[in-house]
Amino acid sequence: MAEPNLPQNSSQISSKSPTEPPPAEVLARLDLPWTTFLKVAAALIIAWSIYQLWSLLLLVFLAMLLAVTLQPFVNRLEARKIPRWASILTIAVLMLVLLGAFFAVIIPSLVTQMSGLADNFPAMREDILKRIPENAFYRPMSQNFLAHPGLSVKAAELPKHLLSVGGLAIGGVAEFALFLVMSLYLLVDGPRAYDWFLAFFTHRTQIKLRKSANEISKVIAAYVAGQLITSVLVLIYAFAVLTLLHVPAALILACLAGIFDILPIIGFFMSTIPAILLAITVSPAVALAVVGLYLAYHALENYFIVPKVYGNRLKLSTLAVLLALLIGGILAGIPGAIAVLPVVASYPIIEKIWLRKYLGTEVVETHVEQQKEAES
Repeated sequence: MAEPNLPQNSSQISSKSPTEPPPAEVLARLDLPWTTFLKVAAALIIAWSIYQLWSLLLLVFLAMLLAVTLQPFVNRLEARKIPRWASILTIAVLMLVLLGAFFAVIIPSLVTQMSGLADNFPAMREDILKRIPENAFYRPMSQNFLAHPGLSVKAAELPKHLLSVGGLAIGGVAEFALFLVMSLYLLVDGPRAYDWFLAFFTHRTQIKLRKSANEISKVIAAYVAGQLITSVLVLIYAFAVLTLLHVPAALILACLAGIFDILPIIGFFMSTIPAILLAITVSPAVALAVVGLYLAYHALENYFIVPKVYGNRLKLSTLAVLLALLIGGILAGIPGAIAVLPVVASYPIIEKIWLRKYLGTEVVETHVEQQKEAES
């Protein structure tokens, strides 16, 4: 008879013994210093503060953009032996005079045209829809746009609607005044505050900060000054074209074109669609003429005016511009979309000065060469 398979040694017996207790659990203990909790709490407080003060921080940032744009003019006046306070005062007075003259000329005509447009809009809406073919692909979109409740305000109801938004208007005027005051204060105390801020850093970091500020300020100045020029040019062009073609509310449409010119790509469509709809009330031929003339100016602006005005300081790809506008618009609306472009355009400077150590010299040099090729 075969012998049963017996364990050969005691270890084999013990390993299979049913009475052996299970291995003890190893408990890990994580000790965190109290400073870690303080850092997390501080980070949460900072994030909450930024969230609460976001609108004010954005306003300060926009004021910084204007102050940086005006700084070269202050420097030129100082070079003529004019004291800094007198230079800033001169610029402030000129700004107020120009703004006052602009609003004195534009506002009365705008109010008149808005009143007339509101009174005649129901008839104009029916006229527009009659002139759009039934099978046109854009007819449903036009119907939805023209059916918007905000477009159905009669002239008699206009004062009531103006009063309902009076608080918002006053708030907007107050924010604009605060924006101008902040810009002037940044011109007065900006250099002193900047030197105070630099004192917190080492000498090597101070050199990098000064170099960054010098180059980024040129980008910002080119952007703000260039945007002002292009907005004024498109406003004048649109007003002349629409007036010659007898399109209703020409001044309103021209102001929309000047305002929306701040938003590349998207702004063109936002200003062109209302102009086309109102041009249809004159005739389809006039609407086609508006489309052609708007497209012609858009091409002229993109390929001639913008390169001349901005130079190579705000050279961005179309994809980068579109993504930047979407991100800025989602985070902070139209002001965010306005402010994000000079920030994105400043990235090559930040990469060259601050990120070379982390990205590597080869990566930075490759990006520089690609940018030069795009500009050529």
